[in-house]
Amino acid sequence: MNFSMFQSKLLDFLSEDPNFCVNNGINKNLGDLPDPGKNQRITNQGKIKMLTKTLEQINKDELSFDDQINYELCELMIEQQRLSYELELDNYPHNMRMPVAADMISGPLFMLFINDPRDPKLRLVNIISRLDKVEGFITSYCRNIFEPVERWVQMEFEKLEGLPTFFNNIIDWAQEVEFKSMDRLRKSVISANLALNKYQLHLKNTSKSKNIFIGEKQMQLVLNSRGIKFSPKELHQIAKDFTIENLASVEELRTVLVSKYNLQESSTADEVQKFLAKKFKVKRTSEDFSFILERYEAERDKILSYIRKRNLFPVMEDQDMHLMQTPGFMTPSIPAGAMIPPTPMREGIKKSLVYLTLTEELLDEHTEISIPGMMIHEGIPGHHLQFAWAAKNETTIRKIFGANDLSEGWTTMLEDYMLDIGYAGDLASEIRFSGKRDISRIGARVAIDLYLMSGDKKYLDIGVDCDLSSDDPFVCAGNLLQAITGFVDGRVQGELNWYSQERGYPLSYLTGNHLVWELKKKFVKLKKDSMTEEEIDLEFHTKFLEAGNMPVSILEKIILK
Repeated sequence: MNFSMFQSKLLDFLSEDPNFCVNNGINKNLGDLPDPGKNQRITNQGKIKMLTKTLEQINKDELSFDDQINYELCELMIEQQRLSYELELDNYPHNMRMPVAADMISGPLFMLFINDPRDPKLRLVNIISRLDKVEGFITSYCRNIFEPVERWVQMEFEKLEGLPTFFNNIIDWAQEVEFKSMDRLRKSVISANLALNKYQLHLKNTSKSKNIFIGEKQMQLVLNSRGIKFSPKELHQIAKDFTIENLASVEELRTVLVSKYNLQESSTADEVQKFLAKKFKVKRTSEDFSFILERYEAERDKILSYIRKRNLFPVMEDQDMHLMQTPGFMTPSIPAGAMIPPTPMREGIKKSLVYLTLTEELLDEHTEISIPGMMIHEGIPGHHLQFAWAAKNETTIRKIFGANDLSEGWTTMLEDYMLDIGYAGDLASEIRFSGKRDISRIGARVAIDLYLMSGDKKYLDIGVDCDLSSDDPFVCAGNLLQAITGFVDGRVQGELNWYSQERGYPLSYLTGNHLVWELKKKFVKLKKDSMTEEEIDLEFHTKFLEAGNMPVSILEKIILK
């Protein structure tokens, strides 16, 4: 079998999952739900072994440079698939301990609802089909959940609480588009709600576990599958170094701002941040939170104008970005903001969804000096632009591969880069202070991610004075995160929710940030004698974006070629 045929077989295997099809824009199996049963799990594990053997039979050395890169990505993707079934928690499959049926049902429904260019009536037919299958899905899912982790059960309850409202939103939308089978849709919603009520009851009554640690050995497997070459010890040291450096930057900026605003010299970083949050609070022009969304949209336009005027990044025309308030059923996992990238396999305009979690408590997270950083990170030139370019890549594996260190390294690098080149103007110190306080989270994320995987408290020691004495891992992790960032409790708990479930993802932010800056330094050294600084920036950004999705350790081969 040649390598091109193998890639087609890999995509065929992945496309057997209906949720993969919806999330990647593949018009196949859109009205189905995944099979969560044991037999399907065994079948998939067998197919993964066959794919592994087939790939091993292909001589990598005979492939072109580009296909050698793609070969490595296929290896990693297969390993990620294997781990999704074989990772264990207390000698049981990890996915049997982590109840995520709410996401498995609602996530693709939301994509069909909000980010699918097809005729609404076609999408509603798929939605009805999926809703009709919720009862069977839940019955099978409950059979395969064993002593779920208590924290994750609570998260599931919070997500389930928002689903009836979401389903009602679908009904309202169907009425707006004059869908003819309204009675059919309502019956499907009723059936789904009844099934989810049974699921809630099952989770409430089942025995639960408190342990979330998978151990050092499995932690290393997770890191390997993500293409991260650093050892846990090296990652921990990077986190310590970053935290010390970042705290020093925060202190330097605190001194500048204390002088600028005639504050008491003894004002702490927390006190300065609260002062700035109040001073730069977005003026309220509506009872709801639409005024915040409008402010983000204005910042998006301002950033895009700045980028185009200075020719800093390649920005294609066939892209779009939709800003919206985070739906209630998704808020437990999105403490501040998030972005759903363009569906990579769909033709046409590359459209992203940017979620903003907006509550009265969290308004201090969305100010005139925090909004620019958030918009740079999530929009253009951040996640949206990077994923839009990846979705245009000619190679399927580079469209669909999940490379968190690349995407998060890119965006966190940009938060500093845009300030370095003067985007913030006279508010540079204020925005940088806010950004440094916020980005301090990525040092904590490495420590907490390593801790919540391994169970070893040594990873929480990154030079920050906080109470780590509790036996509850979420208390220890929360104390560290709060001490570093000053986040309100609602955001701390939201952050910890997804840290605990997305093994290896939280630490990808700092890992990627470190690697992307190092890669750019190497590129500058390579080009500085033949190009201007502006030319170097544009070429680096262009090569980075056009390469597609892959770990930074692999991207380096392309950038420095």
